[in-house]
Amino acid sequence: MDAGRERLIELVLEISTTYRDPELAAQFDAAQWLDEWLHRPQPSLNMAKLIDHMLIGAGLAQVDTLLKHLAVDAFA
Repeated sequence: MDAGRERLIELVLEISTTYRDPELAAQFDAAQWLDEWLHRPQPSLNMAKLIDHMLIGAGLAQVDTLLKHLAVDAFA
């Protein structure tokens, strides 16, 4: 899962630099934010944690897609 985690960190950084003020983006710790987000119970997943979801089947791709949707919704 390390390669998957690295890809997600890259995606979070990409989203951060694309949609945030450059100064704020430079101070943003994408790895810490991702780890906290992945371990937070999600109401949309019946309070399951995304980290557990990533371990099954296509979970990593689904988390990747969810991050992209969050970016569009949050910054649109």
